[in-house]
Amino acid sequence: MADETYIPGDHWVICDRTGFKVRASETRKEWNGLRVWNKVWEPRHPQDFVRGRADDQAVRDARPRQEDVFLSPGDVTPENL
Repeated sequence: MADETYIPGDHWVICDRTGFKVRASETRKEWNGLRVWNKVWEPRHPQDFVRGRADDQAVRDARPRQEDVFLSPGDVTPENL
């Protein structure tokens, strides 16, 4: 601690990120509630504000499954279709 002099209204705090003892006037509060030293303060990442979009996954022009048709040996095409 380089300067331990008394400054009225400026108390000492412990930085939540570094653990250093710093003056309250040299700290900032982050978005997650941590009180950190000005030199290590980080803003919230812009990617945290991106919202997802609804994805329509409905099948267009859906048709029912066709009935299975099995051919006997020697058959070329199915009958009665």
